[in-house]
Amino acid sequence: MIRLLAFLTLFVFSCSSCKAPEDDQLIDPDDNGPSQPELSYKEKAKEVYDLIQTKYKTGDLYKENYPAQGDDIVSYLWPYVGMLRAGNLLYELGYPQDIHTKIFDALEKYYVSRTELPGYQAEPVTNGTRDIFYDDNCIVAMELINAYKLTKKQVYLDRVIAITEFIMSGEDDRLGGGMYWLESVSRNCNDGVNCIKAANTTAYGAYVGAEMYKLTSANKYLTYAKRLYAWNYNNLRDTDNLYWNDKHITSGQINATKWTYNAAMMILAGISLHEITKEQSYLDQAIATARSSYSKFTKVVNDQLFYPSNDPWFNVELMKAFVELSKYDDTSKTYVQTFIRNADYAWSKARTKEGQFYEDWSGRSQGRYYWLLHQACMIEAYGLAALYLK
Repeated sequence: MIRLLAFLTLFVFSCSSCKAPEDDQLIDPDDNGPSQPELSYKEKAKEVYDLIQTKYKTGDLYKENYPAQGDDIVSYLWPYVGMLRAGNLLYELGYPQDIHTKIFDALEKYYVSRTELPGYQAEPVTNGTRDIFYDDNCIVAMELINAYKLTKKQVYLDRVIAITEFIMSGEDDRLGGGMYWLESVSRNCNDGVNCIKAANTTAYGAYVGAEMYKLTSANKYLTYAKRLYAWNYNNLRDTDNLYWNDKHITSGQINATKWTYNAAMMILAGISLHEITKEQSYLDQAIATARSSYSKFTKVVNDQLFYPSNDPWFNVELMKAFVELSKYDDTSKTYVQTFIRNADYAWSKARTKEGQFYEDWSGRSQGRYYWLLHQACMIEAYGLAALYLK
């Protein structure tokens, strides 16, 4: 996503009130499930949506930040996808369809309708020609797939078929496979920090391919999904079953940063491929990554287990993966309950006076609370909790 590399350095976990997770801390001693909120999780999801409408809405789109951080700009595509997820979840929870329709109609303001390989660019097309990111288009594809499943509207399937062609164009045989990060720095690159094959785009592509196969039965999607999954598993997986961020095209150097969402997407891709092929290895690998994720990505803060204090949208991707995995793995239910407890804590103890959520759900730091994506992901967190506990 745009500007992702700019804040890789923010991935810091050390603080005076944190303790490293121990084996005996991985199961919360409270077996009674999450505490009962004053509002239902469904109501909380809608309340956060309403807050965003009040503070971030500008025309048909949304502001990148509230309050503005420098220029008062319309959001990039990545944060806007957070609102696509909100639209899908709120519709699934029974809220009016016009919420869903308005959000997905406005998505087209990012669409580049070119003859070959159309896709969604990082900014509205009224801003001029901008970069088109493979990972951005993957997360848009995921939401278009969900929108089609929920509404059965052919327009969503037609559009996701079109952009999946663009997504699939981001793979080649340099480094033996894998996906580039963005179109402008891809096949012809030889140097620069973005001349990489990335774990996130590769995992997202594998998941999108598998889900497209489920919708269409077209073998090209399944072949693509299997190939990408295998490349990530064989090239960017560490011995702890978590995933390094990327591999440089020319130097072969590994960026060893590990993000929650890279683990999440390999879990989701593995589950989807297992559902298609019935091969147990995919599910076993997903469970192994889940176990390591819960161990490595949690810390005890003020006597409560928390997921990372930065980039909560990444973390909510992991929540989604654990929810899906819990259908096959009872231990993952504990991981989901920890997420719900974190969201409960954030509701009461990690918000600004105006109601916005801190980046850090443990309440120790406000962080980049002003960013649209950090608010939109709360709709997803509470929406997922509502559907999970339904």
